[in-house]
Amino acid sequence: MNTLFKDYPDCKLLQKLANGSLDQSQNLTRAIRLWVLLRWLYSEKGYTSLADTFTYTDWRKAFFTETHKDETQADILNHQDSNCDCLKTTKKWLLELEVPIDKWQNSLQTEIPIANSELEKLLEEKLFAQVRKSLQSDFDLLVSRNYLQRVNHTTGRSKYYHRVKKLPILTKLENIDVKTNLSMKNQAYLAETLGMFSFLDPNLPVLAEEFSEEEVDKDTHRIFLYVDYVVPESSPVQDAVDQIQSELQEIWDSGQILPLLLTYHSAHQNQIKECVVYPVCIYFMERAKYLCAYGTTPKGDINWYKYRLDRIISQRIECLDWKDTRVPQLLREMHETNQLPTPKNINAKLKEAWGHDFYKEKALMILRFEQDFHQRYIDGISIHDTFTRISSEQTAKLIQQYTLNPEHRNALLEILQSRPTTDAYYQVYYRVTDYYVLRWLRALGSKVEVLLPLNLRQQIAQEIQDTLNLYKFG
Repeated sequence: MNTLFKDYPDCKLLQKLANGSLDQSQNLTRAIRLWVLLRWLYSEKGYTSLADTFTYTDWRKAFFTETHKDETQADILNHQDSNCDCLKTTKKWLLELEVPIDKWQNSLQTEIPIANSELEKLLEEKLFAQVRKSLQSDFDLLVSRNYLQRVNHTTGRSKYYHRVKKLPILTKLENIDVKTNLSMKNQAYLAETLGMFSFLDPNLPVLAEEFSEEEVDKDTHRIFLYVDYVVPESSPVQDAVDQIQSELQEIWDSGQILPLLLTYHSAHQNQIKECVVYPVCIYFMERAKYLCAYGTTPKGDINWYKYRLDRIISQRIECLDWKDTRVPQLLREMHETNQLPTPKNINAKLKEAWGHDFYKEKALMILRFEQDFHQRYIDGISIHDTFTRISSEQTAKLIQQYTLNPEHRNALLEILQSRPTTDAYYQVYYRVTDYYVLRWLRALGSKVEVLLPLNLRQQIAQEIQDTLNLYKFG
């Protein structure tokens, strides 16, 4: 069955197609042209006239009449074939595609500040009276918005395009009207700010893309955001990450979440692994984006795991049917009994213990801070729900309770007694071997002392000794 595109050209969809502000008429015109193009490509007429894989020339021959030329502007202006679609106005296209003009116009004007005269002028424009370069770039834009795919072809130099099997849908973030009551200058600043949040959602619409830099008074900006991100903003890897995130958001928004087959490069295993998982959510931590999922992990067991998006091989994500034999039996049973995990499950686990590896074992940690450092930097901050200040007496009891070896227990109690009575002690539950927790402790260095657990204390002591050895002279 052919995939059909029947979406209504409301402001949100046109904004997505334009990938920017619709306040400027040229953006709005192009967005409408892209919409018409999609309605034709993904219609029964389009499928009849054009193969799934095609070039721009193939489309031009199928879409326009034989007399149509689009090499120069003069070719367009002098074309007199009344049967050619290049002569149809925007208004005629909308009417042919059953869009009520008055209702559409009123709806559009509630969303963007555009005058009646401007809209009337737009409606009378010949939508496809464009030179080849402009029309071909429309196809490249549809590729960038995931409505078409580029195909490598061994013959010729022409670009080949391919219809997608599943059309993108608007995400929840794309349905948020963040422009309400903003001045033009504020919209431009907001566009710049939203760009800094592109790591959150690559589909978040940029509202003032076309404003010049002169319209933004950079001297008055008072809030700045810097994100330490391991993937360069402009790189093939970042493009792949954005593509994966967009695909996952479309899956979640569809309401029919299927298990996924991921091809994953595991840094821990130093191997390429295939994992069948149920995708739950994405979160940003430790300078990267991660997919939190339940299923087969790179180690081969069935458990929660967080997959770094830039290590997922983007061309190898496949949706599986629940009856597929590659889906683990445990995961299939959870689906059949409506017990599949949710983001709420992850949030609950994150609150149980400090650290982002929410699927790892948790343990008790006891920390000591010297009085002055504690007063300046620790007192009053929120590290985790379980991060609680305790007395030195409570610390002694916990050491006795959690240290089974008498020799180790006595040694720790002696260390505790030797510390100043004014020092501050805290207990917290943490995820064992969680890198985020370890990095936090390493960053504080001598400003924090781990008393429990003993194996973590010994690990940090060894790391400090190894570091000292690097800096020795002679």
